[in-house]
Amino acid sequence: VRPPQSPEPRIAPTNPANAPPRESAAPAQHAKRSDVTKVTLAPNQAIEVKLAMKAGAKAEYSWATEGGGVNFDLHADRPGGVYHGYKKGKDTSSDKGEVVAAFDGMHGWFWRNKSGATVTITLETNGDYSAVKELKP
Repeated sequence: VRPPQSPEPRIAPTNPANAPPRESAAPAQHAKRSDVTKVTLAPNQAIEVKLAMKAGAKAEYSWATEGGGVNFDLHADRPGGVYHGYKKGKDTSSDKGEVVAAFDGMHGWFWRNKSGATVTITLETNGDYSAVKELKP
C-alpha cells in the first residue's frame, strides 16, 4: 500500500512589469534585475528556488514566511553534483543577505515546511543573475 502523496507545492511567481522574462537566456553581460517569487508549501512539502549566476556575481535577497517557520538551506551545486553551502536554518520565518556566487551555476534556497500548517514564502531578489528557477526536490 502506497502512502498518500501530498499535493504539489503551489508556486505563484510574480515579476515586476519591467523585469525581463524569468526564463530568458543570459545576456552577454548580466544586467541587474529584481524579482519577487512566492511559493506556498503544504505541511512537509519542500521546494528549491535558484538563481542562475556567474562566478563572483552578487545578489541581495530577503525572504519571509506567512503561516509559520521553515527549514532552509542556502546553497549551490557544482556541476557533477558537488554541494556548496552558504547558510542553513531551522524553523525560521525570515532571512536576508547577499549571495556571492562561488562558481558559475545555480545558487539558491531549499525550503521545507516541517510545520502542521500551510506556509507561504515571499522571496525578493535583486542583483546580477540571469534567471530564477523553481525546482521540485
